[in-house]
Amino acid sequence: MSTSLKPSLRSVPARAFENFDLGMFATLAVVLTLLDGGLAFGIDAIVSVVLRLVLIAIAFGLFQLAIEAVRWWHYELTLEEESLVVRSGILRPKRRTIPVSRIQQSTVSTTTVSRLFGLAALECETAGNPDEPDLSVRYLERADADDLQRRIGSVTEVDTTSSEPPARHRVFTLRPRELALYGVARTHPKTILLAVLAWVGANYFEPDAITDLQTIVITALENLLPLSPAVMLVLVVLAGWLLGVGLAIERMGNFRLSAGEGSFRRRHGFVRTTDADVSSDRIQLARVRSNPLHRLLGLAQADVGTAGISEPSPFGLQWPLAPLARRDVAWELLERAVGVDRSAVELQRLPTRARRRYAVRYALGVVVLAAGTALVQQVVPATRAIPLPLFVPLLVLSPLAAHVTWTHRGYALLDDHVVARRGFWTRRTYVVPTDTIQNLTVSQSPFQRRIGLVTVRLDVASMPFLPGVPLPDVDESVGGRLQHRLLEDDAEEDTIETTGEPAR
Repeated sequence: MSTSLKPSLRSVPARAFENFDLGMFATLAVVLTLLDGGLAFGIDAIVSVVLRLVLIAIAFGLFQLAIEAVRWWHYELTLEEESLVVRSGILRPKRRTIPVSRIQQSTVSTTTVSRLFGLAALECETAGNPDEPDLSVRYLERADADDLQRRIGSVTEVDTTSSEPPARHRVFTLRPRELALYGVARTHPKTILLAVLAWVGANYFEPDAITDLQTIVITALENLLPLSPAVMLVLVVLAGWLLGVGLAIERMGNFRLSAGEGSFRRRHGFVRTTDADVSSDRIQLARVRSNPLHRLLGLAQADVGTAGISEPSPFGLQWPLAPLARRDVAWELLERAVGVDRSAVELQRLPTRARRRYAVRYALGVVVLAAGTALVQQVVPATRAIPLPLFVPLLVLSPLAAHVTWTHRGYALLDDHVVARRGFWTRRTYVVPTDTIQNLTVSQSPFQRRIGLVTVRLDVASMPFLPGVPLPDVDESVGGRLQHRLLEDDAEEDTIETTGEPAR
């Protein structure tokens, strides 16, 4: 039995309002100001610009309403027994079929605008499209979005024919202390870069039309804060970092994680709320990570990865179990997610010859860098300010750096999981179920061959943009054991599919 569903009619004004391009109107404001000769012409020029912008905004708003109304008319979502069928398109109609069994995860989210209209967005992801969700419906009634999420279920082990939602209980809540630390302990490079670019633009790009206003503002700031450009840059970086802290806290505020029979659901966000659901059998790998501040306080982050990736930052695991929690709580969540027994995880260190390899590598790197600097100084006199003796302490510290790298790497080969740890500043411990490994690569450089080491790479479907989970500089026997285990698992699966019984 199939069920047809269209987005709510209220989604037309909601989408039109959200698609309103404020950046375009900021550009128009500047252009119209230039055409009117700048702000020096007084209040008449300002009124003229505002009136033009209002008329353009009304015309553009009506155009957007018309476009969204036509899109709404041509959009239809049909939930069939085993698939989702989406019909959309105006000039080029298209029909997309998504098997429900291929859906890795589903998310119900709201924004400030959608909440004003009482609506929510539904997104579903498969492993087929790493750039964007395979299904994105903006917007449905909140009750319809929740019901559709449950029915298409990334929760495959739950009876989706039942009218009752699957039973879940809360397993983790992010407390205010951890939420604040989560925001503060991050670097936030994007907002810092935007703040610096804005500061550079305000100081070095001065259109004539806004020079008078810019001069007034800068003069006022200089009178209030008679600071040097270097100090102002530090303040700008600090402002960008604080903005990033605020955005991170807003994104993960009210974080709650619930678990049911073979599934997880997370809810978080102050302004833009997210309600995401994932089935345990879709999880490809799990990770615990921490920086020095986290480790000092006994905290860690826990997240998992599925085959569907469409988050803004695709180079990581996109499904958090705990943005920040006590280390033992983070591992308990991983145990629930991928079935790993933490008590059985005893990480083995790399062979000591790997430490010697790191020391030689770092020392050679310092020597090459010093030689390159000396050559550049012969051509670029400005670089002579870099003293060559500076590289001497770096060379002396190479063995220490090698030891630190060596101590922060390790691995464990369990019956059903492979555990790999690496990283000094941000320590990452990956837990990979062996049945999710898509392929395994064993490589050996000429330097590794001399000392009997190899690098093993485990490729899983949830990391299509990254070179898998690495186990660098392990003994050659480890690579052979992993390859043998992977082949054994494949042979056992083939036997079960053929005979219905496990191999003996």
